[in-house]
Amino acid sequence: MPTTKLLPVKQLKLDLHNFRTVAQKNEIDAIQALIASDPEWFWALMESLLDDGYHPTENIIVMKSGKSNEDMIVREGNRRVAALKIIHGDVTLNESLLPSHLQEQISVISKDWKTTNNEVPCACYEHSEANLVDKIVALIHGKGEKAGRRVWKAIARARHNRDKSAVSEPGLDLLEKYLKGGKNLTSLQQERWGGDYPLTVLDEAIKKFF
Repeated sequence: MPTTKLLPVKQLKLDLHNFRTVAQKNEIDAIQALIASDPEWFWALMESLLDDGYHPTENIIVMKSGKSNEDMIVREGNRRVAALKIIHGDVTLNESLLPSHLQEQISVISKDWKTTNNEVPCACYEHSEANLVDKIVALIHGKGEKAGRRVWKAIARARHNRDKSAVSEPGLDLLEKYLKGGKNLTSLQQERWGGDYPLTVLDEAIKKFF
């Protein structure tokens, strides 16, 4: 069973293997990929946090990891934690990525806001409870409001099926090989298609050749 506690946003580590995107090397890359896959929803969430602060009823789900079980990996709530890290200045994005009205809001944010939203409520699970955490995360994504939890897109569902349930996902495999080795892609296309691409098109194409 999890323990519930307030943890500093800075202490939380984003999941670099988030099902919304391809695996990332570091937190900056992970945040940029989350934004690229669905910028409208990400910025709407950040604006909501700036306007109203973090709602204490919304627990972040974290799982202990690392050699000493001291790392707190975010398994549910990566967008919220990523947005808070940007607001608090825990990570620094290229200014061209951040909408100007949000830059302005962040620049005038009060000390009270920072103090109040420096910690967030977390449900903390042991690493041995990984299977349980995965089941919970898979059941959560059903809200439809932009500032709420985002429903998984086809790619995220396919990654979960392949990586956690050992289900064959040939369209996803093909896409990820192309994203990794394709020579005619921009970095923006790699990030966006890594989180949002019509996999049914690839699945149907594969059927025609095999």
